[in-house]
Amino acid sequence: MKPTLIYTLSRLGLLGLCLALGYLASLRGVILLVAAFLGSGLLSFVLLNKQRTAMGEKIGGALNAVSDKLEANTRKEDVD
Repeated sequence: MKPTLIYTLSRLGLLGLCLALGYLASLRGVILLVAAFLGSGLLSFVLLNKQRTAMGEKIGGALNAVSDKLEANTRKEDVD
C-alpha cells in the first residue's frame, strides 16, 4: 500500500500548504477551509497524476486478486 500512503500524504501536504497560503492571504473560517480544499483538489489533479496512477494500479491489482480468488472458490464449489 505504499503508493496509497504516498498519495495520501501528498494530498495532506497540499492541503496544509493551501491552508497556510489562505491564512497568509487573510482568509479565515469556512472560507479558508473551502478555498484550501478546492485549491488542494485542483493542484493534486495536476501535480499528483503519477502518484494517483500508481495508487490506482495497486488497488486495481488487489481487487483483481480478490475477484480471481472468489471466482476460483465458486468454481471449486460447483465441482463439489
